[in-house]
Amino acid sequence: MEKKLDLVPKLSLNEMALRRVVVNLYYESLSDTMGKGFKLADEFGFWQKKTEDVKWKVSNLALPKLLKKKLTNSVEPICTEMQRWKLLHESLLNDFRVNFDMRIFYQLYWTCSGVDYLKTAEKILRLEILEIEKRFRLACWYCLEDYITVLWKLLPEEYKGRFNGEINPRSRDVVHLEYYWALILMGKEFKLNDVLPREFVNASSTYQSYFKYSAYKGSKEGTEYFFQKLTNEERNDALYSALCYSLERTTMTFFLPDGLGKLRSDVFFYLLSLMTHEQQLRFLEQHPSKCLIPFLEWPWQDLFLDVAGLIWNFLPEKEYGMMLLGLFEGLFGHGRGYYSPELFQNFFVHSPINFRKKFVDQESMFSFFYEFEKLEDEETVKVVWRNIDSDDRMKLLSSDRFFPFLRSWMCRKRYLVEMCIGEAALSKENREMLKEAYTKFHISLQSSIPWRKNSNEVNFKRLLELLDGTSTSTNSTKCSEDETLLNAKRLASDEKSDVTKRPKRQ
Repeated sequence: MEKKLDLVPKLSLNEMALRRVVVNLYYESLSDTMGKGFKLADEFGFWQKKTEDVKWKVSNLALPKLLKKKLTNSVEPICTEMQRWKLLHESLLNDFRVNFDMRIFYQLYWTCSGVDYLKTAEKILRLEILEIEKRFRLACWYCLEDYITVLWKLLPEEYKGRFNGEINPRSRDVVHLEYYWALILMGKEFKLNDVLPREFVNASSTYQSYFKYSAYKGSKEGTEYFFQKLTNEERNDALYSALCYSLERTTMTFFLPDGLGKLRSDVFFYLLSLMTHEQQLRFLEQHPSKCLIPFLEWPWQDLFLDVAGLIWNFLPEKEYGMMLLGLFEGLFGHGRGYYSPELFQNFFVHSPINFRKKFVDQESMFSFFYEFEKLEDEETVKVVWRNIDSDDRMKLLSSDRFFPFLRSWMCRKRYLVEMCIGEAALSKENREMLKEAYTKFHISLQSSIPWRKNSNEVNFKRLLELLDGTSTSTNSTKCSEDETLLNAKRLASDEKSDVTKRPKRQ
């Protein structure tokens, strides 16, 4: 890294217009459901259904195929942005009964980085849709001083009274920024440190304490506000530790509500942008695996490969397992956003050979191939297979976790099985070992799903023929007539909708 990281996503006017189209399609899809307000838990898979609805709408637009593909690639990230924003604010307002009707969703302020939470909050506060108590808490979270002072005067005395009692800083009801502003307005600055857990309290600087805790809690606006209050000396002292707090929470977001993840990543990128080039380089060197994972989030993926190329110089092999865990959760974890096959392929090809070996060793734990199969991403399967050595290919082929993929591909994607076996350069001994192992796997699977016995027997026989080298031509080893017809119908449907493009068979 020869220069400081540019942490401002850039989009062309064309790309911005395309995203606006997707946002409007979501609004159109949501309006029928959300007119009277709704809760996310009202229906399982609500957002997934809306995403599929928007993809269908995109497929029916009279646009060139390339533009349709770009629109389709934006659908899931934009859905994730909206979902995270909603979940965060339900949690922030401590009320999952909040009616987020279309009046509120229309206020979302979209930028190159997704939703601008601060400007969205200002628009919502101007509408006066929410109850006064919730508006006050919202204004406090975003440190909107002008709104805070006005709303404080309108608060019921009963609500103000909650700030007089004993404070439990770890209580879910305590939003630290709400208590900060309330105590300031009440002239009780001496109680400010009571709001924070002890490990964050700096007796010599309240601003520094709240700066670090805001970074830890994921409030970008609070972090910015208190950073501006620090002296230059305090900034130098606090910046590194605040970034560590932010990174700690950012890399834990797959254990936390999805709505909290986005803000914590925003804090991480904000604090990293405050560092000099030398400071950024040193921080990446000290926290290589943890620093890379936030770059998997949309819209930061454009920087991921550059940062990855740098981090390989620092990452010890003992952290490869942690890197794989973060990579798996970042790409496939619930609510993480957009999986890019090209991104993973480039990352894998340029990773060290020992990392690729670790990938194979821990495949049974993370099951990347299960995700590739689910997403019908056969091109990534090919790239991975062709960039591991013969020993690792044999290790996968002999795994009971990999066998179901081979058996499934025998019917639908036989060429993948031919590639896996053909490029493994198997010795006669290895072929016999695999036949013995596959027979055991097959018997075990047959007992668990007996209703598919006939189909499985046919596919298993074909697999053994491939291992023996006695397989007949492709035409004589196709799936059953019914299965072939079903696949043909699916293919015709895909071509007609032009939503999903599969790589061509090789």
